Amino acid sequence: MLCSSSSATRRGRRQTWTDHGVGVLDRQEPPLQFRGVVLCGGRSRRMGRDKALIEIDGRAMASIAADALFAAGAASVHAVGGDAAALTRLGLPVIADRHPGEGPLGALLDAFDLPDVGGDVVMVLTCDLPFVDDSVVVPVVQALVARPDAAAAAPVLHGRRQLLSAAYRPALVLDTARQAFEDGQRAVRAGLRDLPVIEVLLDACLRWRLEDADTPQDLPAAPDIAWWFGDPDRPRG
Repeated sequence: MLCSSSSATRRGRRQTWTDHGVGVLDRQEPPLQFRGVVLCGGRSRRMGRDKALIEIDGRAMASIAADALFAAGAASVHAVGGDAAALTRLGLPVIADRHPGEGPLGALLDAFDLPDVGGDVVMVLTCDLPFVDDSVVVPVVQALVARPDAAAAAPVLHGRRQLLSAAYRPALVLDTARQAFEDGQRAVRAGLRDLPVIEVLLDACLRWRLEDADTPQDLPAAPDIAWWFGDPDRPRG
């Protein structure tokens, strides 16, 4: 499946990035410089077990997100929060959650506290994206890199910015996020509402990769995995 382009819109102004195929960077573009973070905190109450460690076709969902970030060119990938021992066994270095139970804004603060080796952009993904890959990471990071004045770039799904699967410039976000957290705000959307965020409009053939799994019913069955990834030898159930 090939996609022609994705576009980013901010306050009526539009810029377009060409994907040149799923998961393929334009070789004429300079390599992306960014760090990756997989958000693994939270109680997974609706799922009933740790979402980061649920395997989809033999891979833990935290690993699926990490692989997407590495494939897009991340210089490093860390996990924030979650089961440190289990995530370490998956090969992910873990940043301790300094704000357990305090909501996603605290997790972003931890993500922004990485050493800046690998560029001034941090791309975060949640750990509950069964189908995410580099084809949705690359255009989001490219959108932010192309706009040095922007604080973040977020893909849009079902009309809403996906701020927990987005690219950020910590230098432009950290003070606002920290102040919002100190003022008692815990939601990312409200805490960062005054910052300039690029909305990245992915092609229809890519947007489904950002669908998350919150409950056991959201998890793909084996036949569905084969169908989504185009395996002709395994029929959809």
